[in-house]
Amino acid sequence: MVTMLLAMRATSWVVLPEQRVSPGRSGSVRVRTWTTNPSDLVDDDEPIRFGVLESVEEQMWRRVRTEVYGGPDYAAPASLERFEEHCKLRRAAASDDWVHVDEGKRVVYADQQYPNLTARAIWDVASEPRFAWIRELEARTEDMRVEVLARSRTLHYKTWQDPNASAPESPTNSGWGMIHLHHHKPHLDRKCPRRLFPRCVSALRDVGAPIAPRYASVARQRAGRAIKTHTDRIPWMLTCHVPLFGPKRNAYLLVDGERCDWTPGKATVVDTTFHHSAHNDHQYDDMHLLHVDFFHPDLSRDECHALQVLHRHLGLAKTQRKRELKPVVSRLEAAFRAADASRDE
Repeated sequence: MVTMLLAMRATSWVVLPEQRVSPGRSGSVRVRTWTTNPSDLVDDDEPIRFGVLESVEEQMWRRVRTEVYGGPDYAAPASLERFEEHCKLRRAAASDDWVHVDEGKRVVYADQQYPNLTARAIWDVASEPRFAWIRELEARTEDMRVEVLARSRTLHYKTWQDPNASAPESPTNSGWGMIHLHHHKPHLDRKCPRRLFPRCVSALRDVGAPIAPRYASVARQRAGRAIKTHTDRIPWMLTCHVPLFGPKRNAYLLVDGERCDWTPGKATVVDTTFHHSAHNDHQYDDMHLLHVDFFHPDLSRDECHALQVLHRHLGLAKTQRKRELKPVVSRLEAAFRAADASRDE
């Protein structure tokens, strides 16, 4: 909505005559035609202040540099040279653009690129020394399984959130659902129902899981459903699944054409910038698992901290931009409603 309103003001926007069909007398049909120019709906003495929005963005970056580097004009230390390059790429790119890498095997958001990270579709949890925390999490599978099994029997289906879901019984519904224990958006993180799964929350805390600013959740893949092939497009995080209970051979990921089975008690780690899909081919049994998006192991502790700081300030800047635009959006919406009302008279 905000993007559309900005485009209206930034360009000389012309609305073509709109035709609406309405029933006429004796069942006949008549066409009503009118022309609306939304640029006339904003008072000239209260223009959209693009300079204010640019200032919000610039101040956000200065606050990030102050917190991470020690001052807004300080140079990045050697340990954060990759993070500095990431910031430059982010500022230069449009947020909805993406790039194909590794001969099209991966897709990455243009503003999420991070240099010199290992790209591997499926990681070996057992042999990777930096995944000791995941092996500790595996050891607590039974404790988490008992908790999730007991809770899942009483939860309403709407408790399982899928941002891309359609109607529960629709053939396009992926059957994927999550109950968040951690959310990257602060206002949603405060609403996470952690009290439902205290053992899972404790396990993540006790093993020191390096949770990235995305999701840590109890997840469910419904029987007989699948998530279509897609990519998540963020290269500086990986995804860990710890299957808790469900079918032993019928639930799995396909990542870059390779099958990665969900076996209860055996953790998996995948890079979701590769094309991947999720499947549960069992006829009756749902798969329940712990889902953790975590920082790529090639990142240093300083880099993880810097990314956390950046995403916190990005969220605060987004809130501030909405606050600056709210009066303008409210006036435009009121004007549109008034115009609609006058046309319907």
